[in-house]
Amino acid sequence: MKKYSQTYNLAKILLPALVIVLMLSAVPVLAISVSGAKYMGNISPGEVAVHTMTVGIGPGEDPTDVQVEVMGFGQSMDKGYTTLDPANDLSSYTARPFITLDKNTLHLEPGTTQNINANITLPKNVGAGGRYAIIYIHALPGAGKSFTTAVIVPVLITDSGTALVETGSITNLDVSDVTIGQPITVTTTLQNTGNYHYYRTVNEVLVTDASGNTIATNSTPPSVYAIIPGNTVGFIIQPDIKNLPLGTYTVNSKVLLEDGRVLDNKTTTFAVKTVYIPPVTESSIKLTPGSAGTLVSPDGRYTVLFPQGSVLGDVVVTLKPYSRDKLQPAPAGATTGATSFEISGLSGLLSKDATVRVTYSADDLAAAGGDPSKMKLSYYDTAKNEWTMLPTQVNTQDMTLTTTTNHLSVWAVMIPSSAATAVPTKAPLPVVVSVGALIAAAIVSCCFTRHRK
Repeated sequence: MKKYSQTYNLAKILLPALVIVLMLSAVPVLAISVSGAKYMGNISPGEVAVHTMTVGIGPGEDPTDVQVEVMGFGQSMDKGYTTLDPANDLSSYTARPFITLDKNTLHLEPGTTQNINANITLPKNVGAGGRYAIIYIHALPGAGKSFTTAVIVPVLITDSGTALVETGSITNLDVSDVTIGQPITVTTTLQNTGNYHYYRTVNEVLVTDASGNTIATNSTPPSVYAIIPGNTVGFIIQPDIKNLPLGTYTVNSKVLLEDGRVLDNKTTTFAVKTVYIPPVTESSIKLTPGSAGTLVSPDGRYTVLFPQGSVLGDVVVTLKPYSRDKLQPAPAGATTGATSFEISGLSGLLSKDATVRVTYSADDLAAAGGDPSKMKLSYYDTAKNEWTMLPTQVNTQDMTLTTTTNHLSVWAVMIPSSAATAVPTKAPLPVVVSVGALIAAAIVSCCFTRHRK
């Protein structure tokens, strides 16, 4: 009975402690809600329109001060809307000077809302087409807010009864460097040269060989963003290109409106100087604790051998492409080769090391200055925010790189500087246990002891 009492008392102490740990681990997030988060309408010159927005916060939020501003309408290359301050809002299609707010700041108590009225006055002789602005609603810094949200309200005004001009110009067409194992990326840059916005634009790309035969044709989904007059945006397509022999290829890119009208089209060429091999195709395998497994890419260039007992439960592991331009920077003095990929599906470490084997490419070898012994298989350690270069076996006969690891991560072929050293794969694993885990384990132990008694 005495042991039971001690166990029970310990549990009474640890349970509140666990609750405190869990509470402290929560990150407060302020979420502003806005109804009326877009205005689109026709206004005749000289008329006034009123747009009402309702701003609120949830019942569990902190009391919040909110600021509301009228800004210029900008756009990023990915078509997303951005705010422009008055000094940078130089477009002849701006509506910012035509909008006034009935309040610029407001105070919100938890679970409450307030209305904001935007008065839009389109002056006479404003000109044909559309006029544009953004109403920017954001929380002011305050205690208890580690992260706050902001809401942008796009304002798209049509000068009623005027001629609408929907035109565009492709200002640049770029094809990325052709690298073995990496996608070929076609970037089309379009400027809205008309006086009116357009939605659901589509970019179509056609790749042909020297004889005019179609190599690939791809298109983007219709854009969910409006493209605003004067703004420049980009369309990115990675055509579904298979192996390409040496030669010169042609890319034609065109941007179309929703009704099929072509805004503009442009043509360029690119050269393949080494036989091109596309990125690895995604593939998966289900691992179980009692069996070994081998994950092989469809083209056989990537192989991961998992020994029996490498996982503690059933898990699906996936090998997929990873663009080199998305890689974290290489360590000082080191450079990345052409090969990069990702192995995912397990949140922690493998219980037993897997063997990773990769066929290196001519572009990898060129990055190593023609010396294959310089190449190292490397993974990015997200916990340490750094690359780990592993001891790597090089087989020049079948052009493979082989290493062992307990990490599933983003991988790349790395060429270290002469001063860089590889990290042993079988170094003792660090034991990382959170305070919450320790408390939870103690409670489980207590409950188990109580049950046995």
